[in-house]
Amino acid sequence: MTRFEYQLNHRYFAQVAAGVEAAAATELDALGAVEVEAALRGLHFSAEPENLYRIHYQSRLLTRLLAPLISFRCRHREDLYRAARGVAWATIFSPAQTFGVLANVSGNRNLKHSKFAALCVKDAVADAFREEHGERPDVDRRNPDIWIHLHIADERATISLDTSGGSLHRRGYRRQSVEAPMQETLAAAILALSGWQGEQPLYDPMCGSGTLLCEALMHLCRIPAGYLRERFGLRPAWKKPLRNADLDGRLAKFELY
Repeated sequence: MTRFEYQLNHRYFAQVAAGVEAAAATELDALGAVEVEAALRGLHFSAEPENLYRIHYQSRLLTRLLAPLISFRCRHREDLYRAARGVAWATIFSPAQTFGVLANVSGNRNLKHSKFAALCVKDAVADAFREEHGERPDVDRRNPDIWIHLHIADERATISLDTSGGSLHRRGYRRQSVEAPMQETLAAAILALSGWQGEQPLYDPMCGSGTLLCEALMHLCRIPAGYLRERFGLRPAWKKPLRNADLDGRLAKFELY
């Protein structure tokens, strides 16, 4: 049976905006994460399954949560393709589902473009399915069933599963917007760093689409950040689509792949 990296060490990676690491570490600790370690624009941490699911549902500051599948030395395209093709993708999703690949590349002499690296992983996944099942899943660049994340720094690469199912700043309450609205996670970070707890009036001088006020209201009323979010990247144990606040009452009934 294939055992992925996160299954062996229970370590995950939380992406956060630059400058928010300390506040995000405090939030992770409050939600049950342990062994939190700061990294570039993110945090490594450990968590038991129930706490991991709670973090997905309640975190206001994190952008994405990643479960590492494999880490490997990556000197050139051939290393990347071989490693990506060797992942047991069929244990994670089926040819009937869609997938997308996000990549971040820095410091590698032979792999300099994130889009090229993402394309290489996409080809490897498609070829692996085609060889095993005779068909391949389609790619959806906007809203796939499965997001795969690739990170390459120098000659070290990690392929992860995006358990958030897309950026967590998409809370689900925004119906209309303005040009270049403030991201919800940024608004939540501003509130966290300000120390505001509702003891005095809050004024939003930049009230375009009201993101600061919405985040303040959710925080003050203790509404989980993911309450209106329609889906996560977690797989419900009862095999039905995750909707609204299902996660709140069924934390222990979720599983990773």
